Amino acid sequence: MKRILFVSHDASRTGAPIVLLHLLGWLKKQGTYKLTVYLKHGGELEESFKQLATTYLPAQKTLPQRIVKRMIKTVEDNSITLPTLLLKESFDLVYLNTVVCLDLAPVIKVKFKCPIICHVHENDFTIKSYYTGFVTNNNINAVDHIISVSQSTLKNLIDNYSVPLKKITNVYAFISLGAIKKPSISVNTAKEELGLSNEFIIGGSGLTSWRKGIDLFTQLAVVLAKIRPDNNIKLVWVGAVTHEFSCQYTYEAKLLGITDKIVFTGTKVSPQNYFQLFDVFALTSREDPFPLVAIEAAALNKPVVCFENSGGMPEFIKNGENGLVISYGDVNQLAIQLLILMDDENLRLKMGEQAGKLIADFDVNVAAPKIMQLIEQLMEAKSA
Repeated sequence: MKRILFVSHDASRTGAPIVLLHLLGWLKKQGTYKLTVYLKHGGELEESFKQLATTYLPAQKTLPQRIVKRMIKTVEDNSITLPTLLLKESFDLVYLNTVVCLDLAPVIKVKFKCPIICHVHENDFTIKSYYTGFVTNNNINAVDHIISVSQSTLKNLIDNYSVPLKKITNVYAFISLGAIKKPSISVNTAKEELGLSNEFIIGGSGLTSWRKGIDLFTQLAVVLAKIRPDNNIKLVWVGAVTHEFSCQYTYEAKLLGITDKIVFTGTKVSPQNYFQLFDVFALTSREDPFPLVAIEAAALNKPVVCFENSGGMPEFIKNGENGLVISYGDVNQLAIQLLILMDDENLRLKMGEQAGKLIADFDVNVAAPKIMQLIEQLMEAKSA
C-alpha cells in the first residue's frame, strides 16, 4: 500500500485545514493509501485529524531548551526539524497543505526522496503580508506540483512568483455538501439563541480581520441605515471575534449608532446552523482565494454577493444568476443591491436556488478524485 504524508500548517477551524480534512476523509474511504499527518502547529481540530490518520505534532520543548534557544544564536537555530519517529518512516508522496508548509519542502525532498505536492490556499496580499519567507524559489523548486484553489490563485503564482503553468493544477476549494445541507438545530432555535425574530438577515463569516473586510461589513450597517432608516435588517457575522476588533467595534458602534444592527455569533462548530438563517450572504473580503463560507452559504440556497477582483468567488458567481459581483470595496453599491434583493423576494429566491444547483461541482466527491488522479500520476512518474 502506498504511503502519503500530509503536512498541515495547523489544526485551526479555518478553511485550509477543513479542506484537508475533507480530502483525508474521502481518501480514507477509498482504502488505497496509508495516510499519515504532520501538524506544524496544533489547534482545535487535532482530534479530527487523529481520527483519520496517524498524526504527529512537533515535540514540545522543555523550559530549559526554550531558554537556551533564546540565549544562544547560531545558524542551527534556523534549521528545520521533523519529529524523530516521523523521520524513521518512508513515503511515496508528501502533500503540503498551504504555502506555510513550503519551508519543509527542501528538507523533505532530501529525506524522503519522493514527489511533493503543495496545495496553495493563499493569494498575493496574504503571501506578501505574512509568508514571503516561505514562498521562495528554493522552496518552490523542491515541489513537483502545485494545486491552486482558484484561477485567481493560479494567476498569482504565474504572474508574481514565476511558477510555470505546467506545474499547476487548479482544483477549486471544496466542502462536504451532504454535511452542510443538514443543520442540526431548527431555524427557530438558532434565531432564539441570537435574539432574532422576523428581520431580513444579511450574513457574513470569517475571522474579524481587515482581509475579510470586517470593517466594510460594519460600514454596510451604517450605509443601509442611511439609505433606509428603520429597515428591519440584521447583519449576522459567524466566526471568531478577536479581542482587538471587539474593543474597536464596542467603541465605534455607539458613535455610528449601529449597536443593535450587527450580531456576532463567535466560532461555531456547525456554521450551517446559522447560515440557514441568512436571506443573502455578503462576502466583504478584500482578498479570499476561494472562501469555504461562501460556498457553504450557496449550498444552503443563499445568493452570494461579493467584490470583483477580490479572489476566486467572482469565478463562481454568474452575475445576476446565482449572486452579484460589486465594484471592489464599493459599500454604497453593495447596500443598494442588497436592498433590491430584500425587496424582490422572487429574485432573491431564484438566485439562491441557482446557487444551490451550481455548488454541486464544489463537493469533495467531485474534487477529491481529481486530486487522487494527480497523486497517482506523480507516483507513477517517480517509479517509471
